[in-house]
Amino acid sequence: MRIDAHTHGMSADRDPEGRMRPPLRACWRRGQGSPEALIEQHRARGIERVLVLDPADVAFELQEIFGDFVIPIPMVNPDKLTPADVDQFLSRGARGIKFIAPMHSYGANRYFPLYEVIRDRRALAVFHTGYLANALFAPGAPLERTDVVDITHMRPAAIDRIARAFPDLKILMAHFGNPWWEEAWKMISSHPNIHADFSGGTAYRRSLNMWRETFAPNGRLDTAALGKLCFASDVTYFTPDRYDYLPYIEFYERFYELLQVPAELRQTIDRENILSLIGA
Repeated sequence: MRIDAHTHGMSADRDPEGRMRPPLRACWRRGQGSPEALIEQHRARGIERVLVLDPADVAFELQEIFGDFVIPIPMVNPDKLTPADVDQFLSRGARGIKFIAPMHSYGANRYFPLYEVIRDRRALAVFHTGYLANALFAPGAPLERTDVVDITHMRPAAIDRIARAFPDLKILMAHFGNPWWEEAWKMISSHPNIHADFSGGTAYRRSLNMWRETFAPNGRLDTAALGKLCFASDVTYFTPDRYDYLPYIEFYERFYELLQVPAELRQTIDRENILSLIGA
């Protein structure tokens, strides 16, 4: 069984603020839809649970509807979030916080009070690393605006400063730093508290030969770095009869086979790492 460390809600039916529209929320109310049947569909295909990384109202509502199949990780704007907000989300049952699209480097001192709360509560800090899709944060804003996304603020190297300042903070880098793959490998290789995943639409399309050279250079398996990976997709699980995560399962399996990853290490990547990171 696998636990998907990076999923989303009904992304095709959100309003401009990222909230699920009421009709789709209503369709999953017990007695109107069948959450149990949908969960069974996914578990029959090897998915035990999923982390939902969405705005808080979406993540918590999906947990309310789908029970322990959903692990809520509220997605936040770090420039508007306060330490009290973080504490409130964690008190409501969130297992971590997802950071995305900062106006400053993730490693800037201004964000440290947020990380302190997550560390003290033994929760997980998830960071979007690397490129951010135009469809989510469209380019072309006037040059005088100051809220245009700068993906260099989300380089894996920015996580280095956080790990040095907070060696006990549990960190997951989403998307393996696309396109800064080497930086991402260096972070998971250098810091015990940093993990990463291959979620998103790019990493699983890269040549497997690239990943073999990253994790088994010259044919020698880098078990330490491999042991810092988590299974993740970046798709939705909440549309019946859709299994968009299957290509990601196929990719991880091909990756395992090419590198001849031992069964115990596969289990670590597929579920044990994320269970440890969320304190389950």
